[in-house]
Amino acid sequence: MNLREILVLLISFFLAVTIILTFRKIINFRKSPNRKSQKSSVANGNEVKVELEDFSEEDFIDDDMPPEPKPSSDNLIYLHIESDQNNSIQYKDLLSYFDNNDINLADEGGWLKIYLDNSNNFSLVNGLKPGKFLPEEGIDSTSIITMILITDEQNNCVEAFQGMAEMSYKLAAYLSANVLDSDRNKLTKQMYDHYMQQAEETDLKKIKLS
Repeated sequence: MNLREILVLLISFFLAVTIILTFRKIINFRKSPNRKSQKSSVANGNEVKVELEDFSEEDFIDDDMPPEPKPSSDNLIYLHIESDQNNSIQYKDLLSYFDNNDINLADEGGWLKIYLDNSNNFSLVNGLKPGKFLPEEGIDSTSIITMILITDEQNNCVEAFQGMAEMSYKLAAYLSANVLDSDRNKLTKQMYDHYMQQAEETDLKKIKLS
């Protein structure tokens, strides 16, 4: 074997070694991102788990069972009756007034549902916390009561609001109190007309949908 053949063999050997080392580096490089990705995904999974644990089951929405929609402020009309004296409105006096005037109502557990004509109704609640009358717990009086009309639930929203407003004025006179708007300012004709317009718009929407 001459010198030339020996050089060719050496060069071939070094090339083979270089190729093998290169392939090893490529393989190791491809493997390392996968490992990092797995570690990263596990870490992210832990972070998500911690975040989810901060919520209760009620905070999640089941796509198969959507939550019951709650009335928005656009669907509510409020009127308040406020006395100048603290705790001067007695729960028993309210029940007595409605009974003496043959007004149909239902005690819903601390608040009243008042039934008007033509399948209309509104709710009467304690205007102060906890929002209910609980005589067994000593909460049987207040200085302000609130009437709530859910417009979408009325057969005729205009008649329902007129009935609630009329009853509010009569009840306020009986209690020597004042009728206030939703912001607890004295009810003016302008605000009364605004509520009437809101009731009329609700009735028009129902007519269009029917």
